Amino acid sequence: MYRLLTIALGAIGAMSLLAVVFGFGSSQQESASADLAVQAGPGPESGEPQALLLKRDGSGQFHLTAMANGSDVRFLVDTGADMVALTEAEAENLGLMLADSDFEPMAQTASGVGYGAAVTLDELVVAGQEFHDVDAVVMRGLTTNLLGQTVLRGLGKVELKGDSMVIHRR
Repeated sequence: MYRLLTIALGAIGAMSLLAVVFGFGSSQQESASADLAVQAGPGPESGEPQALLLKRDGSGQFHLTAMANGSDVRFLVDTGADMVALTEAEAENLGLMLADSDFEPMAQTASGVGYGAAVTLDELVVAGQEFHDVDAVVMRGLTTNLLGQTVLRGLGKVELKGDSMVIHRR
């Protein structure tokens, strides 16, 4: 488990550093509306799944709002992250109370040691698809919640098309 967390946190640390350097992920640039669309398709009766369409925002990133443990949470869709990562503030909003002793060194990042605490989300709903008992990590210093591969793989195949990300649902 710690090996997976170390790899995930290394990717998170690198992304966080890039976000700080290039100014990505600022809440002023994020728009909570119209970032997610479900493309109309023939429907489940035909055997063809619908696709999720995300538009690139002003920062050049893809964001979506999901429901975690009953609350709306804004995520950066991060195909390079292995798992879901939450900011400390978001963890607190979700009622995940963590003590300082819960945080352990989990990765070596460009800015030093990355500290995180492993948590489990009881439920995560992304575009109507439910996930239960989702392993996640709360990272010290993280400024944006990240939606990683543990959930993206469950949603379907991810494809970039210009300024759009298409997730072909299973």
